[in-house]
Amino acid sequence: MTDISATHVVPSRSAADTASRTRLAYLDGWRGLSIALVLIGHFFPVPGINLGVMGVEFFFVLSGRLMAEILFIERYPLKKFFKRRFSRIYPALLVFVVVSMIALSGTFIAFKWKAALTALTFTYNYAGILFTRAGALDHIWSLCVEEHTYVILALISFVVSGRSRVIALLGALSVLAMANGAISYWAFGMAYEATYWRTDVHIASILLSAVICLLKADDRLPALFRGPHVALVASAAAVLLFIDPVPTPIHYLVAVPLLAFAVNSLDFSARYLTGFLSSRPMAMLGLWSYSLYLWQQPFYKFVYSQGSAPLPMLAGVFACALCSYYIVEKPARAWLNRNW
Repeated sequence: MTDISATHVVPSRSAADTASRTRLAYLDGWRGLSIALVLIGHFFPVPGINLGVMGVEFFFVLSGRLMAEILFIERYPLKKFFKRRFSRIYPALLVFVVVSMIALSGTFIAFKWKAALTALTFTYNYAGILFTRAGALDHIWSLCVEEHTYVILALISFVVSGRSRVIALLGALSVLAMANGAISYWAFGMAYEATYWRTDVHIASILLSAVICLLKADDRLPALFRGPHVALVASAAAVLLFIDPVPTPIHYLVAVPLLAFAVNSLDFSARYLTGFLSSRPMAMLGLWSYSLYLWQQPFYKFVYSQGSAPLPMLAGVFACALCSYYIVEKPARAWLNRNW
């Protein structure tokens, strides 16, 4: 859901501009693919596989790659980093929560003010497990994980010096988080939400991708993962591992690392893959992805719980999301970045 992307260092300004645009295009396309999976999984579910859950993982591994580039390779100033994160995330989130609280008052997914407060303070993923939740806000758990990870990665970038130490630390934290999830789910019999909504478990998806990104930047990634078809093969293998018969922890122990390799291998991919991701429909979906992510949840709840027709509900998602993007998200981000 992040919209910042690193640029390649190349000899001339025109070449740099071209490289930047190309890279942004297929990363936007990856975002577009991510939100497409979420929307298909929620409104037109495919039996035997949870495409919505998988779409969230596509988002997470992209965040890991971009955060590694921004914080550890570019060494982006932290003050500016957090200002841009706030301007990107918070205005649209605030409007979504307030409008939804008013619009959904009295419905079967009526808001609770405590749940809304936890969404706006990025504590919903734990609060939703422990004491309060609202169906139209349940998707905010993943946004909480991202925001918590931004803070952790920024702190590491400030405190830890030396790329090798950073890679070792992020790798160790990834392994601990994955083990934490597997033990919580298998040994303690905790439910999916009680296990995989938690940042101390789900942070692994982002950190693993960050580790692979840094290994790639240091030219320490094995040649096997630099082939033109790696991203496609790894993604396809991950999709197969997300089918229902595969135990949930395997999704995160095996499938997510494959997705992390896939998103970091896009730079070496064959033109047919980057061309597809860079296509205008995929790139535009990527640009709208955050607003689509915010607004799909209440409409999805009407389909899931009330049996509402999915096509009109999906049309409602796009109507609200496009209004959010062009009226709230984009102008608020531009104004805050220009004046703050």
